[in-house]
Amino acid sequence: MHSGLRLTAALGIALPILAVAADGWKGQKLADYLDSLNEQGQRIIFSSDLVTGDMQLDEEPDAGEPTAGLDELLQPFGLTTAPGPANSLLIVELESPATISPAAPANLRDIAIPEIVVTSSLHRLEYSSPTTHSYLDRDLVTRIPTLDEAIRVTDRLPGTASGGLSSRNHVRGGEVNEVLFLFDGLRLYEPYHLKDFQSIATIVNANAIGGMDFYTGAFPAHFGDRMSGVLSIDMREPTEPLETELALSFLNASILSMGTFGSQRQGEWLASARRSNLDLIFDVIDPQLGDPDYQDYFAHLRYAFGPRTDLSVNFLVSEDKLTLVDNDRGEFATAAYSNRVLWLKWTADWTNRLRSESIFALSDISNRRQGSVDLPQIVSGTLNDSGEFDVTEFRQDWTWTAADNWMLRFGVDLKDLDATYRFTSTKRIEAPFDTLFDNQPLSNLDLQLAPAGAQYAAYSELRWRPFAMMTIDLGLRWDQQNYTTAEDDKQYSPRGSILFQANDRTDIRLGWGQYHQAQEINELQISDGVTGYFPAQRAEHFVFNVRHGFSARIEASLSLYRKSFRTIRPRFENSYNALTLLPELQFDRIRVDATNAEALGAELTLTRSGSNDESIWWLSYAWSEAEDMTVNGDQPRSWDQTHAVKAGASWRLGPWDFSVAGEWHSGWPISTLAGTVVDMPGGGQALELQASERNAQNLSSFHTLDARISRNFDLPRGELTAFLEITNLYNRANPCCIEYSVAADGSLIARQSHWLPILPSLGVVWAF
Repeated sequence: MHSGLRLTAALGIALPILAVAADGWKGQKLADYLDSLNEQGQRIIFSSDLVTGDMQLDEEPDAGEPTAGLDELLQPFGLTTAPGPANSLLIVELESPATISPAAPANLRDIAIPEIVVTSSLHRLEYSSPTTHSYLDRDLVTRIPTLDEAIRVTDRLPGTASGGLSSRNHVRGGEVNEVLFLFDGLRLYEPYHLKDFQSIATIVNANAIGGMDFYTGAFPAHFGDRMSGVLSIDMREPTEPLETELALSFLNASILSMGTFGSQRQGEWLASARRSNLDLIFDVIDPQLGDPDYQDYFAHLRYAFGPRTDLSVNFLVSEDKLTLVDNDRGEFATAAYSNRVLWLKWTADWTNRLRSESIFALSDISNRRQGSVDLPQIVSGTLNDSGEFDVTEFRQDWTWTAADNWMLRFGVDLKDLDATYRFTSTKRIEAPFDTLFDNQPLSNLDLQLAPAGAQYAAYSELRWRPFAMMTIDLGLRWDQQNYTTAEDDKQYSPRGSILFQANDRTDIRLGWGQYHQAQEINELQISDGVTGYFPAQRAEHFVFNVRHGFSARIEASLSLYRKSFRTIRPRFENSYNALTLLPELQFDRIRVDATNAEALGAELTLTRSGSNDESIWWLSYAWSEAEDMTVNGDQPRSWDQTHAVKAGASWRLGPWDFSVAGEWHSGWPISTLAGTVVDMPGGGQALELQASERNAQNLSSFHTLDARISRNFDLPRGELTAFLEITNLYNRANPCCIEYSVAADGSLIARQSHWLPILPSLGVVWAF
């Protein structure tokens, strides 16, 4: 759709334009004039699709007030300006408000440098502006079904696998913990509410999110220590002195207020608070099911000390308290989580070519969990789990634009870490279930550990454009951890990618890289009896992508990838039921020891983007294969889905907005258990069990359709949006697991459990 997004700002592209300006701009290219304004310290963002190379100025701009008359200069070309992020200006079409298409190219990123992203698989999920008062008010997330959770939009992309209950997903065959979660450039270590109970929401209020970058492979070297993907979230930026939103739905209630201050609006602030309504829903449906509750709070203050530097302070708090009961499984669990993160962020434009970003952060995390299970004739037990984690971090990133065709980026990341663990459990497994896997009739754990240490990282990236059609990115990353006992606590990760722009409509990308993932200090597998840290895991990415725009709004892309996992640490899974409340106490808990793993895939996507008054739609097909290589042979990973089709559409009719999103994929692999009641030689009967090979069978295919309808109402003060969202519209019973129990006659009972049933959510948002 686009040949590339030209992103210019204070540290913009160095062009020989001063001589042109001296002779006057009339008759010169419009794009060159906009570049010159950025060289003077303005912040103007424009696309080469809109500001084309043949556009020439018919009038001489006002040298005294260049931006004041910019709209008049743009009008003959059918263009105008609109408010953009960080007090920038967006060049947009005259007949439509400022919008960034959800299918727009990935290079609209950092307004302080000429960011020419050549990463092979970057999906840009950016808010678009529905109204004149804030470009973030109406966006892709609010248009399509997401269950009030912005990052669920990533489930609509090819290459991700999810059952729909958790906010986390598997990216191209990887585990859910292999995605780097960044908010405002800072890594959040435990970014999910109810983290031991399917992680159904993030601790970042969706209303405070301004946009997201989602990488699924071959990402650059400044992203480190996760080996499958990156989710980088930007916060909203206010454009008015005061903006407030009140939101209420079946799932959440929240308030957000933000604004600007200062004579030149050099300051901004944002505050949000959200609480879950799950406890109220449980009270209505069945109070005996439990009392899940979570809350999160966020505060942000930023001030620009002149045109070249700004400082922000941010504070994020989340609190979880819950009680859950599953009488059918004999499970009872309580938990309390607390997460506090404070960070300072300083950005400085030292010159028109040199820029730095520094972050100092403190994270304090507290986890408590206890529970019991009593499944007659199978298993019983209790556990008590607690942990404390503290992280002090300093990160600094530098960008030097040495010339208009090459750029150097380098930085360091230093962390001091402390943790304390306390875990006790008792588990009794009844015969014959104690003969399965490596089970023991009775097991007890009483563990207490206090690991501490540091992490160090440094990286460098060279981005070079040897000629107009090609851009090359080469990077090297070094990581070290000193709190582990592993011999290879130092990792080197070379990476490279190439972008070839065959023409204005076709881009070809090729990416390769080594990616390491150390076991974080808060990821010790102590609840499964592991008391030491494993060596860092490693994955090698090969990604090929070609994108072609058939018209101004329709484009197709094809991605091919291979991800080779090496030095994999053991992981623990439940063979039959992954939705249990206390997985460590179940009889089907197994340790998966894979020597390596392999993920292959091909993804074909067709999208149509549109302005705020037009429809958008997408259609994708993905073929993939994810396998573990073990001593027992190759075994499909539990989230392997050979075929997946995802589609959706959204369209507006006046104040109404309609959208649907659907998915179909092959059934995930599953292990099964068979039982036979046999006569014993001495009299009586006993149950004999036969376990299948791991993941030797497949569940039936998964398919679901979600829908959303909303309407805007103009009020004397602000705007009210009412919406109805329905997940799993036709109430498809998608199987996820198999639950086993023993009948009164001693026989084995198998019962399928399912992912989410039909789930409606009615809500309103009042923005004023």
